[in-house]
Amino acid sequence: MAMSYRFAQELDGTPVTLNVAYPGHAYTSMNKDLTIDTYPPLARPIVPLLRLAMPLVFGHKALLKATRSSVHLASSPEVCNTNGTYFNTKAIPTPWPDAVLDERTRTTIWELCATHRDRLTAP
Repeated sequence: MAMSYRFAQELDGTPVTLNVAYPGHAYTSMNKDLTIDTYPPLARPIVPLLRLAMPLVFGHKALLKATRSSVHLASSPEVCNTNGTYFNTKAIPTPWPDAVLDERTRTTIWELCATHRDRLTAP
């Protein structure tokens, strides 16, 4: 998110806008297919229980809720001139997380990405 915030700042004054939509939690195939290695070591013993509970906790409606903010940003004329805004799961503008607002964090991530981009595009 810090990269998106910084990139939105770079786009200020251009016809291009960049906003971020937080989808929330949803039980999708991406979650289902995670291997046990992707969980923190302390959580691994309870992963089978988590997998049983996830559909009950999040269920089908969570998928609909998770798409709300993304669909809103992609299709709403209300946000066509909005730039650098963070939208919550209800597609409502909300404050960015504190870590994103930390300029040092944003600058560090931006520079790391630029360094890796240059390595990938170097002849």
